[in-house]
Amino acid sequence: MYRRDRFSPPARPDRGHAAVSYSAAAQRPTTRTILAAAALGVSTVCLPHPATAGSPGLSAYDALVLSHRPVAYWRLSHPSDGTESDRTGNGHKGTFHGVTSTVRLPNQDGAAVFDGSSGYFEIPTAKQFHISTTGAFTMEAWIRPHTLQFADGNQTGYVHFMGKGTKSGSGGDREWAGRMYSKVNKENRPNRISGYAWNLDGGFGAGAFIQQPVKVNEWIHYAVTFDTSEGAYGKVRIYRDGVPAGTDNLVYRPGTDDEVVIRPKPGPAPVRVGTRDGESSFKGAIGKVALYDRELTAAELRSHYAAMTGPATPDLDSDGVGDVFSAATRTPTVGNGKGGNRFGPGRAPYL
Repeated sequence: MYRRDRFSPPARPDRGHAAVSYSAAAQRPTTRTILAAAALGVSTVCLPHPATAGSPGLSAYDALVLSHRPVAYWRLSHPSDGTESDRTGNGHKGTFHGVTSTVRLPNQDGAAVFDGSSGYFEIPTAKQFHISTTGAFTMEAWIRPHTLQFADGNQTGYVHFMGKGTKSGSGGDREWAGRMYSKVNKENRPNRISGYAWNLDGGFGAGAFIQQPVKVNEWIHYAVTFDTSEGAYGKVRIYRDGVPAGTDNLVYRPGTDDEVVIRPKPGPAPVRVGTRDGESSFKGAIGKVALYDRELTAAELRSHYAAMTGPATPDLDSDGVGDVFSAATRTPTVGNGKGGNRFGPGRAPYL
């Protein structure tokens, strides 16, 4: 599928505490810890999450994503802080503009709410953010539209909810973007979700799309992968909730007089979330944005979806990260060691 890119200029009550120790090898509290808690009349002992011990504030989902080696990862869980660090440690710090509120993801982690008019999150450009750096690239996010008819959209009826590229034409810097159409649009693509790559001067891009029903306030796990070396032109793939939804070539109208081969090159534009270039804005929530300098596999993306949508984990200490294991694991209710923990990192129950 191809698309022309038009030229454009609560803390919980304190009812008893017990400092605890934790056996990382056994992934359970020590006998001393359990006895001490019982002596104090504490019924629930909270421990650091085994998957994230040593990484305060990270959920099991975060740990899984980081294990798959993104070049940048922003949770977007605390927009009121004004800035957010890249959780990979690669130093790609971003800044929120006009974004302060959050909602909860399926695992109870926080995600930023974008107002559909002016709010966005911006990260300066970096070598790792270009498709051309390795020839393979993945963009991933959780998105939740708060409307199916966007007020601040492109004239044909779509918005970019993330992307890289601020201008087209001579001196352009177009690279890639994620897009969602309004329910009613001039091209009869009701709430189509897509991912595109362009040549730097913009014009026609090439991408893949999802044409499936979308609901207001429904979380969607979105991922698009690019591989410029596959086949005659390169390939783009799109996934919804970890399931492949579409594949196409990185070329516009191959074999015709209008053919445009997409050969991604590095440009100076920043990465933005909530918009691409300010010409359109997404109204809804976005969280867990990850960029990779390789093509993630379907199995990896399925595992991300499964990690997010397992049994919900309450955020007992109100730090924007879920604190509790799945009941299926038969492990204790645990705090992740951040927020209202007055006993230090990973050292107290929240009752």
